[in-house]
Amino acid sequence: MRSILQAVGSLWFAAVLLVLLMVAMGSATLFETRHSSEQALAVFYHAPWFRGLLFLVAVNILAAICLRIPFSTRHIGFLLTHSGLLIILAGALLTQRIAIEGQVSLTEGRTARSFTVQQHSLTVAARKKNLRVTMDLDAPGFGGFEILEDPDTDVLPLGKQGRVEVVRYLPDMIWRKEVTDDNPRPNPALEVSLSPSGREEARWVFAGQTAAFDSTRVMFRPVSDPKELERLLTEKPMEKKPSSGAVEVEVGGSSFSFPLDSCLSKTVPLGETGYSMRVVRYLPHAQVREGGKILNVSDNPVNPAIEVEFSGPDGKFKQLAFSKFPSFSSMHGKEKKKAVKLVFKTSNGQAAQASVEVLSGPDNSLHVRFLSHGSYKVHRNIEMGMPVDTPWPGKKFAVLKRFDRARIQSRAVVPEKSRKTRQPAILVRLTGASIPSVEVWIPWFTPQSVKFGDSTFDLFYSNKTVSLAFGIKLNRFQVGYYPGTRRPRSFESHVTITDPATGRSQDRIISMNNPTSHGGFTFYQSSYDLRPDGNNSVLSVSRGPDRPVVFAGFFITILGMMWLLATRLWAGRRGRAKPKLQAARSCGG
Repeated sequence: MRSILQAVGSLWFAAVLLVLLMVAMGSATLFETRHSSEQALAVFYHAPWFRGLLFLVAVNILAAICLRIPFSTRHIGFLLTHSGLLIILAGALLTQRIAIEGQVSLTEGRTARSFTVQQHSLTVAARKKNLRVTMDLDAPGFGGFEILEDPDTDVLPLGKQGRVEVVRYLPDMIWRKEVTDDNPRPNPALEVSLSPSGREEARWVFAGQTAAFDSTRVMFRPVSDPKELERLLTEKPMEKKPSSGAVEVEVGGSSFSFPLDSCLSKTVPLGETGYSMRVVRYLPHAQVREGGKILNVSDNPVNPAIEVEFSGPDGKFKQLAFSKFPSFSSMHGKEKKKAVKLVFKTSNGQAAQASVEVLSGPDNSLHVRFLSHGSYKVHRNIEMGMPVDTPWPGKKFAVLKRFDRARIQSRAVVPEKSRKTRQPAILVRLTGASIPSVEVWIPWFTPQSVKFGDSTFDLFYSNKTVSLAFGIKLNRFQVGYYPGTRRPRSFESHVTITDPATGRSQDRIISMNNPTSHGGFTFYQSSYDLRPDGNNSVLSVSRGPDRPVVFAGFFITILGMMWLLATRLWAGRRGRAKPKLQAARSCGG
């Protein structure tokens, strides 16, 4: 047994443990810089292996103490130092097990009678009914970074309505919209792709609606009449006349306005100014390409523009005018001071036609037609998942899926990459004896409402709230700055604590180095938020026997180290004085 104690309590074993602790804490610091403090706590300091390492340190200290039995006066410093370290570790264990730590947020002029702790809880409240119940989610894993399926939590009763239970926990979540084929009513929809291979960048398009692929719009139109379908597949597109546009010109103090079709490729004199104009290009869907080149990419009036050639005393010159961007030339640094000012106006009610139209026949057959440069290109009876050629180089079109009862729903999923600021979520199920079950996702601090039976319930997933037996009111929050700067030097919360048990009120000042205590709770200044509607002060709240234990451990450890230092100095002084005494005795003899 003694040989085991010598091995466990040896100095070399203590050195190994200390090296492992330093490596772990250094790794945790590096990990925290790349991730977050919360993740560093979960991966390192709150991990079972780190607690096991601290347990081995305690075992090493305890074994080293046992090896000194029976104790003597020369062991006092050693015993004090090592006992103090054991007490510090015991205080840390108490902190984890029974201490209460949380935060309270105070707004100027308001009183708080509760605070929140780092423990998850679920609150369910029924509207128009006197029902509000809360369940602590204290099962292992809540708040962690692993997905929990059917966690070991209690069931929350809802009176005669039924009950609530948590069926899943996600450490982080985002909403992802998806289309499902379970709509109670018929609602046809297609998943289509317009891409180089016809299989990526898919979009859903519902019957009678359009989906956008950059500047190209895709429409889905079910047709129940075979004759109407044949007519649509063989008709010619309507000619797009830009008659709704107007060209306005201001020159020499005179203003002129012409319909676009009257000056398109026609020379029109501008009164007695000596100028004339001609619209040389009309671009229904103008786009600025590389090098500043202006091109028309479709016949849809998505971004109408005109290019006008002017002739006058200073020769011929051209100008561009965009209907939606009158200041285009000045925005791109191309504006030059000219004698002519050009404005192009179009009707806002002019509808753009879809460039791709998918037609569904009465036998559920699919056909597609592409509108390009004033004509249709038609593909009949296209097969599901098979790409077809389009008029646009490098792009193919395909119908990937078809749902007859489509609906859009949001689903909670875990992000592919970890985020520093995460949003946990729980999936809860409401069940009743004669009521169909309902499931709803509740993100962290994001209330959700659900209809269950003849009642509407509000569900809230947040930190647990702990009530105070007294009220604490923030009267004023004050920030002190370094002279001549806006850099905070100090900040103080002037509060009033009102205790109904005694009927007394006390004014206190809480600052960084000046906490205050009342009713067994200690309040520390943590952070603040300066707002136009009232400053906000955040106080840390703690209660538990761990703090006196830890302070006692530190005091005993320091006392033991001072004892060791004093005895070593005394022993060294006696060691130097002994040879001198022996030499003096020799001379006297």
